[in-house]
Formats: sequence, structure tokens, C-alpha cells
Amino acid sequence: MDNRPALSATRPLPPQRAVSGSALHFPKLQTRPSLPSRLSNVRSVSQPAHVVDLTADGPQHARRSMLGFVSNQEQVYGSPGVIGVEEEDGERPTKRAKTAGDGFRAEGEGEGGVGEGDMAYQLAPGLAYASVMKPGASNAKVTASKRRRLGGESAARRAHGIEPPPMATRLLPPKKVADFAPWTGQHPEDQLNEAVVKVGYCDKGPGGNQSESNSAKPSIWQNLSSKNNMGLQTLSYLFTQVLEKRQVLGKCTAPSTFRPPPRVTVTDTKREAWLRDLANPDVPLRKQSRTIPHGIRGKLLMDQCLGKDIPLQRAVWLAKCVGANELRAFRRKGVSGAAAATGESKWVREWTVHVELFLEGVMATCGQLDWQAKMNYAVKLATSFYVEKLLDLDHFLDWIVSSFADASLERLPIWIIMTQIFWKDIIRFMRRGRKLAESILERLHQITGIGTEANHAMKLRLQKLIAVLAVTNRGCLVIPQTWEKYKYLLTPASTPDVANASMAENLAMRNERLSKPLSRTPASIRSALVDLYAELDAGELQVDTDKLTDTCLSLIPLISTLVTALLDWASSPYRHGNSRVYLSAKIIANVNANGNDTDSAILTYLGAPAAPTLPAQTESLYRVIAELVRIGGFSVGRYLQWLISSGALYAGQEAQRATGLLAALPLGSLPAQVVNLRQTLLGRLEGVAGLQEEVKAAVVAFEDALSSPDAAIPSLATASERSSLPVKVTLAQHVRARIWPLSQDIGIGLDAFCLFRHVFESLPDVPALVELLDAVISTEDLALLATATDTVIMHADSLAVLDQLQRLMDCFVERYRTLRSQQPLERALILAITALAKRLPNTAPLINLLASDLAICDQQGSMAVCSPASDSLIGMHASSLDSDDDIDAVFASGNSMDDQLMQRVFIRIVQRAGKPIPLGSGPVSRLSAWLNQLRLVGGSSFDQLVYNYLQSVFKAAGDGSNTAGVVTALVASGCVELAVALDCAKQVATREAANLALLLLVSPDAALASLQGTERYRFNVMQVGCRGHHAETVLDLLCTACQDESFVVDDPAVIDLVVSYATSMPVVLRRAFKETAQSPALLANAGRLSQAVVTRARLTDTLAETLSLQSIVELASPLSVAFCAGALEYRAKMDPKSPDTERLVQDALTRAIMSDNNIWPQLLEALDGPARRSLHDWAQEQLLSTARRIQDGGLGVTLGMIGRYMDVLDVTSATSSNRDDTAVLATLAEKLRDVEKQLVDVDIIASGPAEKLSSLAHVLRILLHVCTLHIRSPEMENEACKQARGHLLMALCTLLVHTTLQMQQDLAEYILDVASSLADSLPETSLTTIARLMTAPKLLDTRVQAILGSAPAGTDAWLALTSQVQPSGTQQQRALAKHPSQQGLAASGRPGPLGQMIAGSSLHAQQQRAWPHIGANRVQVEMKTTPFPLRRWEIMPDSTPVMGENDTSLSLGLFGARKV
Repeated sequence: MDNRPALSATRPLPPQRAVSGSALHFPKLQTRPSLPSRLSNVRSVSQPAHVVDLTADGPQHARRSMLGFVSNQEQVYGSPGVIGVEEEDGERPTKRAKTAGDGFRAEGEGEGGVGEGDMAYQLAPGLAYASVMKPGASNAKVTASKRRRLGGESAARRAHGIEPPPMATRLLPPKKVADFAPWTGQHPEDQLNEAVVKVGYCDKGPGGNQSESNSAKPSIWQNLSSKNNMGLQTLSYLFTQVLEKRQVLGKCTAPSTFRPPPRVTVTDTKREAWLRDLANPDVPLRKQSRTIPHGIRGKLLMDQCLGKDIPLQRAVWLAKCVGANELRAFRRKGVSGAAAATGESKWVREWTVHVELFLEGVMATCGQLDWQAKMNYAVKLATSFYVEKLLDLDHFLDWIVSSFADASLERLPIWIIMTQIFWKDIIRFMRRGRKLAESILERLHQITGIGTEANHAMKLRLQKLIAVLAVTNRGCLVIPQTWEKYKYLLTPASTPDVANASMAENLAMRNERLSKPLSRTPASIRSALVDLYAELDAGELQVDTDKLTDTCLSLIPLISTLVTALLDWASSPYRHGNSRVYLSAKIIANVNANGNDTDSAILTYLGAPAAPTLPAQTESLYRVIAELVRIGGFSVGRYLQWLISSGALYAGQEAQRATGLLAALPLGSLPAQVVNLRQTLLGRLEGVAGLQEEVKAAVVAFEDALSSPDAAIPSLATASERSSLPVKVTLAQHVRARIWPLSQDIGIGLDAFCLFRHVFESLPDVPALVELLDAVISTEDLALLATATDTVIMHADSLAVLDQLQRLMDCFVERYRTLRSQQPLERALILAITALAKRLPNTAPLINLLASDLAICDQQGSMAVCSPASDSLIGMHASSLDSDDDIDAVFASGNSMDDQLMQRVFIRIVQRAGKPIPLGSGPVSRLSAWLNQLRLVGGSSFDQLVYNYLQSVFKAAGDGSNTAGVVTALVASGCVELAVALDCAKQVATREAANLALLLLVSPDAALASLQGTERYRFNVMQVGCRGHHAETVLDLLCTACQDESFVVDDPAVIDLVVSYATSMPVVLRRAFKETAQSPALLANAGRLSQAVVTRARLTDTLAETLSLQSIVELASPLSVAFCAGALEYRAKMDPKSPDTERLVQDALTRAIMSDNNIWPQLLEALDGPARRSLHDWAQEQLLSTARRIQDGGLGVTLGMIGRYMDVLDVTSATSSNRDDTAVLATLAEKLRDVEKQLVDVDIIASGPAEKLSSLAHVLRILLHVCTLHIRSPEMENEACKQARGHLLMALCTLLVHTTLQMQQDLAEYILDVASSLADSLPETSLTTIARLMTAPKLLDTRVQAILGSAPAGTDAWLALTSQVQPSGTQQQRALAKHPSQQGLAASGRPGPLGQMIAGSSLHAQQQRAWPHIGANRVQVEMKTTPFPLRRWEIMPDSTPVMGENDTSLSLGLFGARKV
């Protein structure tokens, strides 16, 4: 049963301590919502408290003073619920039962004990009971509680001020003191009755005859109602006399006698005793304030407070006493002015560092006994110092932010709480808030990277902090320097919350607006066509055409533009390879399958007038359309209808590109009526009869070659190479039709396969090759399988686009697995399948199997060379190696030979390779067979012999000896890798060796004629593979070869090599040429090579003439821009000191920019630093002049041109990072001030045109964009540059608070972001100077305060010293001016309104002196005020044991204080 009294019942309160005006108030902090990591037990709804408040149902007393925790914005500081900063020495609760045992006072204090019959123990069911007192505990507090309930007073009460104050009026016993009766519940005043309620209580009731109870009207009414009416004037005079007397007697004339408690040197024992007395609340503080022990300062002071469990109020008092003495020591040394202020600031900073070290030390004890209580006390003590402004606030807040950034994940929850305690003050200064935001984002980035569930709660807490910043202080999340790293953390998740999405979009826009101009490169602002071609050039073997199609559509959504770009890319001479034909055709087919009309785009492309192009370009275009016809991506019937309707058949050469496709169309997949219509239309074209004859001749040559391969293949090769595309297409169709009949009849042998392959590759027709490979996949001829595998490797890129590479790979591997158990292993097949497997992923097990089979094959080959023979027989055959039979006899005589014999045989084979050797009938030539047999019997000695031979070949390069053929034979036979030969050439490091290596690498005819066709084809396959896998070595050799003046730069193979690397590996190509020594020969050859690549699209040979810079820029297009940039770069390097070169380059690029050429950013990469700086200055000048023209009322240029100016400025901004930009900053500040003046004019005119405001906003955006590029301070910044930055910041702050711009939120945010970023680059001293120079209305704006870091007016901002301004003139005139009568006469010059008085003229003079403004008008005296900062360290109670007349830290004489 609940026996507690009802809530409505009144309960008498126990005695309360009287608090004087000088008492120390420590108000209770408001609590915040609880945090996940708790430092102390907090009372909540779900958790019983350890303290039972017995007055919870009684009347609640209001706060006495909020001075301590009132912020600068008149708001109460809140503290998180986890750290309850409770009132220690303020208004105490009535009764409090302590249930948590002994502990720190920070957790709650109470002096009253608990009686056994106390109603606090009569709790409702379900509530927690207070803990029972421990056995043996002292009963002192219980006794004191009983004594208080009986009306007595304890020593602790007397120590805290319940004794009568010294200034009280003393009476005779038994009263002792007048009007002083502490509440005991037994006083007559506490007994409420009717008389007390009506007239109040007094010690002695008034009698009926006492004059105080009678009216004064009979005494004064006669004088007031007399005719002469002198009574009122007399009464006024009396009152003024009283007031004057009171004012004179009430002022404090004595100087301030305030002194902090003195410090004395005592022993350690006395110091400890003094500290124990200070920790004891029963010892009066006045006793402790007599003297303070010396040596308690800094971190030791706080450690002693923590160790002795000193109450917070007394700990703060001790710190103030020590600090006041320390600070007074500076003034006693005779230092004043700025030096004294500097010394005091230095001491306060040192004290702040001690506080920080104290907190760090307590945090380091995490996990130890009573750590929570110690941490709670330490945080409360530091918070008290902060609230009392006893710290260097900026240093303390910066320390919190930096400690948060450097804390480990284990200590991070503590610093999260510390950050939340001082959250508002941290984020008030935007620079500090940004550091905190970056630290939080970095922590989130780390936790996200770890990805464990242990940190999930901490991650949620950090995300909430970011959310709070995004809502309340979004400017702190504008972090342009680290935006790219953390922007994924600020992207809204997939949620329908529109507010979060808009908030994230706003943050992204504001950050990118500042970060993009500083991070832009030519690659980041290139056109969509350049991006499209880069995506197409980056195609790999595992290309996903569907995904690539989506990428192309996202880059260029317009179908006609996309199809045109794909056709240009597939047929461009600035690209190399056959795979681009099939890739572009497949992308167009995918676009067509999505429902887009690609046929119209192709027909428009064919019918558009075009400049004369190379035959290879036209053939590539026709092949793309032919592939589209094959896969059903192009309508031939519609094309034929278009030819008939457009009249292209009769247009002659103007429609050559449109009508030429008619003869190149494949007929295999067309219906009969379409074929007939095509044939009819072909008959109307000129030259068709000759075309038919060429087709017949080619077919006859093929049939002859098929019947007798040895005699007819050369003639067929010549005919196929010289034939036109229609002839090749018709021949390929004829050959393709012979594949399956021949395969099913007699089968396709090795010679027939090579013949078929040659026809298809001359077109080339990769789908026909796929059909051929499918026809021979089931053969048992291992040599045929090996060369078929080489065919797959040669066309791997095209087969990958056609989705046939992996399938063919699986087929050949499966066939190999079948045959390896049925036939002896074939080395050539194993090497071919290994090379193919290395180009595909996830083939490591297969490669290991093939390596094992290769070792077995070599072992079997060495055993099968021949049977053992005697050494004499080997020597007999080795004595004469003049014929091929002798060489065969040596290998047939035994399976081993010494190094000397092996060297003789190898030399003989090398000599024999220089002469024609019969090919033989087998798939392996005699030369390759000799080399393989020598490798088998030689082992490692043969490898060393080959390496030495390669070294000698490359060292002897250029002497006229033709030894490269042996190298090709070694490579084709598998005795050595081509990459090993290139490494040998690189080690020799001569121009001749590099030339020879390039010849072996790029020449299609480098292989010896003595090799079989399959071996030469294998060598070509190795060339392609080496160029792809060893690009850096190849480019090093190319750069070395370019240093030879006789290097042939117009070799088509070399040009194709450069084109291939420039599109697939541009970074490697550029780095290789830059890292090579820039000799004149290299610059000349590189320039000629780049010019040869640039002009390869021309029909005429222009290599002999040197192109001008303007011509190179005009030739630049999205397809050729990389080559034109290289040509510009080397043209500039060839004559770097010429003053005209830089001017010509700038003029050429300026024209390209002005003519809306969208590839100028890539041309900019070719320029050096001076040329880029000149372009930067030009673009900046253009922007500023454009802004001026807009201000004057005219635009002059289009918005697109302004955007290009900005792009040029952004891309070239890095070149001006180290230059002095003082002049530019001054110009920007001046232009911003001009805009501000014009905005004032617009604001004045109520009906001003909106166009004016819009144009000024556009000008502001231009100027802000330029300002963004100058945010980063240069490395060598001088004082003038800092001042210019300060003036620019002042101009931006002035615009920020302008009333006209407040309605344009986007522009105001832009100004705020630029200004805050610019302020981050300035030191704090500059910001302080700017804040001092700005006017008060502007400085009161919260945004300006956040930018400059200027603190708003504090709680003591009302306090100021007022003094009269000294008038000009002589000393006598100033003395007369101070006299009241002179001031009155000077102001009015006429007598007052009062008439003649009873007392005569003397009384009138006295009245004038007593009340000056009665007789004359009051003089307006000019006064001046100066701020008067309070000395925070000297605001303390009970400073000294002896009270003086004016014993206050702030002299009361400053206020004219009265004794009342």
C-alpha cells in the first residue's frame, strides 16, 4: 500500500542556506538525450535511480542563476544525459537518500541522513528500495538530520552562511539580530492566521495612538492648499536635498580592496591537510581562503581535485585562486599593455594544455577501477572551466577536434561524447566545423572499409552526427578538397525520402561547384565523341557488347550521331585492327534491336557529301555494313529502294560511296528477289563488266591453287592482294561455299586449310574463318590443329567480339584431350594451345597440364632422336658438314654431343640458313627440324649458345650481314621466345640493334623463305603476341631507333604500331618518349613520325612538306586529336627558344577555342608550362572583360563561349598555382565592390527591371568562378597577397549580407562557400583583423561570424566604461565647461520657470544646485564608451577572510553604487 502523502498536500521544507549576492552559483546543466555510450548511470524511466528525492512531490524551486551556463546566444548549454553536471553547492534538495555507497561527489551530494521512519521508505509496489546502510557506518549524518528536524543548526550550516551576516543590525538579547529568523517551523511568522494574512507579521503590533498609523494629511494640507502655493516647491526642495544627500553618502569612494587569497609555502603534510579540509564540505570556505598552499598548479591541481574528491565548486574556486595569483604576477612585474596581454594569453594557453593533458590522462585509465566516476568528474570539471571561460576556448575546441580525428576506434566513443558536449561551439566556426566533418567522414570511411558488425553502433552514431550537420550546419560539409573521397558517404540511400535526396543533391552541387574547377583536366572536360572513342578503344577480349551499347547510348543519345560516330571509328585510318569492324556492327545491330531506326542513319551517312577518302576507309565502311547484313542489322531492300528513289545510280562520282556498296554486299543471306534487283542495279553502273572478268580470274586462280598448291598459291596471293573489295567478297563467297563439300568429301588437309585461310584473311572475313575452323576441328592431323589454333590466336580480338573465342578454345582443348591419349604429343600443338590459354582468364590448371605435356614431349623427342652410336662415328660425320645430308647424319649418329661439336653444328646450320633450303613435304622445314634436334640434345648448353648468338647478331647489326633469318627460324621453331630476342636487343642498346629488333617485330615478311607456310604464320602470331604483351620493351626500342637519323619513319608497319599503341596504351607511349633523352635526331624523327600519322588520311604524300601549327590544329578531330597533340608537342620542342613558337601555338589554339572546336582540351595537353600560362591569362582576361560588358548592359558573347573561357581557365589553373596573384585578387575585390554598388541602386529603385538583377547575378557567378581558382594560397605568399585576400574576403562578406541577394538562395550559398573556403586559406590573425574592420551590422550576421570565427557578444558584453569626451580648447575653458551652471547658461541663456520663493534668492540658488534641470534646460554631454571585459579568474566568493568596504573583483565605484 502506498502510504506516501498526496501530491496536493503541502510539506514544510527543511532549513535552506541563505545565499548572499557574492555566493558562488553553479547551476545545473540541462540534460540532452542519452547517447549509446554511457559514462555514468543516468536516471531514466526504465532504470531506477540510486537517489531518492524526498521533495519530488513538493514545490519546485526555480533556478537561481543561469550565468554559468548561458551561451553567447542567450541559450542554456545542454550536456548529454550520460554526463550529468549536477548542482554541487547551489540550492540543495530537501532530503536525499544516498543509495549508491561512497563515491565521487560528482554523482550526487547530500548532507541529510535518512531516518528509519522516513516516508521515503514507504514506496509503492514495484519501486526500488534504497540500499541499507553498511554495518559500522557513522551515524553522524543521521544525528545531524534529527537535529535539523528539531530546529537546531549544524556546524556545516553555520559554515555555509546560516549565521547572521556581519552587516545585520544587532539587538539586545534575546533577539540578537533584527529581522533574521532562519526557518525552523516553530516561528510565529510561520503560523498563518487572519491577521498575518491581512496586514502581515511584525514583532510588535502597532498601537492605536501611534502616529505611524495616522494620516499625514492634516499636517501638510494647510501648506499645500495655501494661496501662495509655496508648499509644493518647499516639498520639492526637501526631496531634492534628501536625494542629493543620499547620493553623496551612498557612493563607494574607497578603492577596490579585492585580493585573491595569498599563496604561502608549506610542507607537504600541511598541503595534504589543507586539501583534505577543502574536500570536506563541513570546513568553511572562508577558513580555507585565508591562505593557499604554494605548488598546487597546472595538471597537479586537477589531479589533486580528482584524487581528494573535492566538490566541483570548490575545485573551480581553487583554480580561480591559483590563476588569479598567477595572472597578477604579470602585472606586479611592471609589464603592461600588449606585452602583459600576451603574457596572460600565454599562461591561459598553458593552463588549457594542462586541462587537456588531465583529460587525456583520465581517459588513458579506461577499464580500471572507478573509471566511470573519475571520467564523469573530469569531464564535469573541464566543462566547468569551459563555461566559466577559464580556458583558451579556441585552443580547447581545436584540441577536441584534433583528438577526435586521431583517436583509435577503441577510444572513439569517448571523443564522440566530448564532441557532442561542445557541439554548438565547435560548429559555430565553419573552419573548425569542416575539420570535424572531415574527421567524422574519415572515421565512417575506415569503419565502412573494415566491414565488421562490431562497429555497427558506432557507425550509426557517426551517421547521425553527419545528418545533424546536414540539417543544421550544411556549410560544414562543403569540403571541396576531400569531396571526391567522401562523396559516396553523403549520397542518399535508396529511400523515398525526398528531403534527404534534395539535401544530398544540394551538398553535391555545392561541393562540385568548388572542387571541379580546381580538379579539371583535359581528360575531364573532353567532348562526348572523345569519350565514346575512348570507350571503344578500351575494348578487351572479354568485351560485353550489350553493356558497351548502353554506355554508348548514355554518352550520345542521338541515334544518327551515334551511328555516324561508329562508322567513322570503324573506317578511320587513325585506328588499327579488324575487330573494330565487327564491334561497331554489333553495337549498331543492338541499337537497331532496341527499336531505333539505324537504317536511316546509315543511308544518310552514305548519301552525305564527303571529302575524298582512302580506299581502305571505304572498304572498312562497306565491311561494317556487310557484317550488319549478315547478322540482320541492316535492310538491303530499303537500301536498294533508297538508291532508286534518290537517283544515286545516275549521280556519278558524287554518289560513289552510296553506289559502291552495291557490289560489296554479301549475297549468301539475301532472298532471291533482292539478289536479282541488286544484279539489275549493278548493270546500270559503269565498270561492272570488268568487275565480272576479275571475279572469274580470281575463281580460276583459286581452283588451280586448290588442285596444285605449290605452283598456284603465289599467283592467287598476288591476285587477291590486288583485287578490289567486290572481287574479294565474291571470291570469299565462292570459297566459303566449298568448305563443307570438300570437308565431307576428301577432307581439308593442311595445304587446303592454308589456302582457304589466305583467301579469307585477304578480305578479311572472320565469320568465314570461324566456319573453316569448325570444319577442321575434328581432324586427327596434329599439325593442322596447331596451325588452326594459331589462326584463333591471330584473330582473337575479332572472335571475342563475335562471341566465338571461348567456344573455339573449348573445342580445341577438348580435341587435344582426345588425341593426346591416341597419338604421340606434338610440340607445335602444345605451344599453340598454351599461347591461346594465356590470353583467356581462369586457365591456370590447363596451362600447368600443357607444361607437363611439353616436358614429356621433349623427353620423348630426345629419346627418339636415334639409337646410341659410337663416338668415332659421330666424329667421322662431324668432320665434314658441307651438305644437308652430313647435318642429318650427325643427328642420326647419336643422342648426345659435347659443347664443341654442338657449337660446330649450330654454326653450320646458321651458315646453311643463309642459302635456299628445300622445304620438303612435311609440315616442318629442315631448318626448324635441325634446330629442334639440336635443342633436344643440347639442353641448357643450347640455350646459352642461342643467347650468345642473339647477342652477337644484335651487336653486329648494321654491318650488312643478313642474320635475322636465323632468329626468325629459332622463334618459329619454338627454340626461343621473341621477347628474349627483344631483351637482347635492348641490352645491346644501339640504334642498329633497335632497328633490327623492330624489323623482326613489325615486318610481315621478316620470316625466312626456307620456313614452311605454317611456321611463317606462327612467327607472325608471335609478333602480334609480343607487341601486345611487351609494349614497354617495344616502345623503348622504338625510341632508341628514332635516335638514328636513317630511321624509316614512313614504314606502314611502324605507323600501324604507333597508331595501335596511341589508341590502346597512350600513357605508356607518352611516357616512353618523355623518358628518352631528347636528342635532335629523336625530336626530328618523332616529329616526322607524328606528322606521318596525322597525314595518313590524306590521299597525297605530304611527308616531304612540314605542316604548320595551324594546319595541324585544323586536321585535329575527335579521332586524330591524340596524334595532332603529339605533332604539336614535338613541333614546339624542335624550336623551343623561338619567341614565335609560343605565340603561334597560342594563336592556333585560340582560334580553335573561338571556332567552337570541341577537341581543344586534348590539344592543350601538348603545350608546355609557358604556353598554358599565356592561355590562362588570356581566358581570365576574356572572362573579366565579358563580366564588365555585362555590367554595362551588353552581353557581347554567347553563354557557350563564356563556358569555354571557364573551361580554359580551369584546365590551365595548375600552371599559375605558384605565381603571385595579388593583382588578380585586387581586381576581383574591386569588381565585387562595383557589383555591390549596383545592387544598392537596384535595391533603391522599387520597380527596377528584373533583367538588371539577372545580369548582375550572372556577373557574380563569373567572378565567383574566378575567385574559386584563387582559393588556394600560393606556396610563397607575401604580405601584400594576404592583404589582397583579406580585401576580397571582406567584399564577399559584404555581398553575402546584402538584402537584394537574400531571395536568391543558390547565389547566396555560392558566395558563402567561396568566402568560407577563402577564409580557410587565411591565418586567424587576418580573420581577426577583417572582423575588426567590418561594421557592426555585417558582423552580427551569423554567416559572417561562422566565416571569420568572431565570437558573438558574450554575457558580459553589456558592461562598458563611460566617460565624457574632453572638449577642445584651453585647460581653463575645459574646466569651465564642466561646471553645471556654465552648462546650463550655455544651453539656454534664460532663467528657470520658478518664481520668487519664500527663502529668497539664496534658496533659489540652492535649489538650482540641488536640482540643475529645474532652472535650466539639461545639457546633452557627449559621452564615450569603451568595453570593459570581466576578469573571469577573479569572479569568486569569499576572496579573503577580511571584508573591506569595496571588496569586489569589479570595483563598485564604476557604477556609482549606493549603500542600500
